[in-house]
Amino acid sequence: MEKENNSLKLLQFYADWCQPCQMMMPIIESIKSKGYPFLEVLQYNVDEEATLSLQYHVRSIPTLIVLKNNKELWRYTGPIRASEIEEVLLSVL
Repeated sequence: MEKENNSLKLLQFYADWCQPCQMMMPIIESIKSKGYPFLEVLQYNVDEEATLSLQYHVRSIPTLIVLKNNKELWRYTGPIRASEIEEVLLSVL
């Protein structure tokens, strides 16, 4: 039996040339380093993953999307603090 219903995916869409995206990298790394058992963090460079960016309707970067059972529960565009992201993750679990 899968634990799918309690697992979340955090998608980060970024570009190497995007200054706010670069500001977000250590924040996302800090969340990844906590090793939440319910969380999978996926990072996508919009220049390399154009099709995926279109699929998720990413128009600005950095964009973060939280999925549960492949349904979008939360989306945020722009810089955001780690504590705010973690608050969202725990609230949608």
